[in-house]
Amino acid sequence: MILEVKITGLDDILQNLMRLNLNETVENKALTEAGKVIKTAIESESKFGNRSRGIYKNNIKLRRPKDGEVIIHSSKAYHGHIIEFGRSGGSIITKKGKKITWGPTAPNPVFARGFESSKNEAKEAMIAEIQKGLGL
Repeated sequence: MILEVKITGLDDILQNLMRLNLNETVENKALTEAGKVIKTAIESESKFGNRSRGIYKNNIKLRRPKDGEVIIHSSKAYHGHIIEFGRSGGSIITKKGKKITWGPTAPNPVFARGFESSKNEAKEAMIAEIQKGLGL
């Protein structure tokens, strides 16, 4: 599952970064630090249900920056999209004639809440890492 979000004001920051001619290593470190902040917030939002035993929380992963992006995804938690967006109820009949029915699931937007609650802190982490990389 990939959740795409857009941070307002980030375009201005990125334009300013392009003017600074940052070393790619510094840029990647800044993106990684911002991603870690958001990943931690998403993990704290994913504390639900006593049966999950952290299966969902423990499968939230951060993919290192590449081409100016960091990806935070639900890795092997194949049911991540159902948790985030919910699903309607339904049923199917198997090839053997057995009917399988499931009920609706309400959405629990873990990624969206985690991102919204941490985006300012992530911006600050990114800025701090860039300043450190530039020696400011």
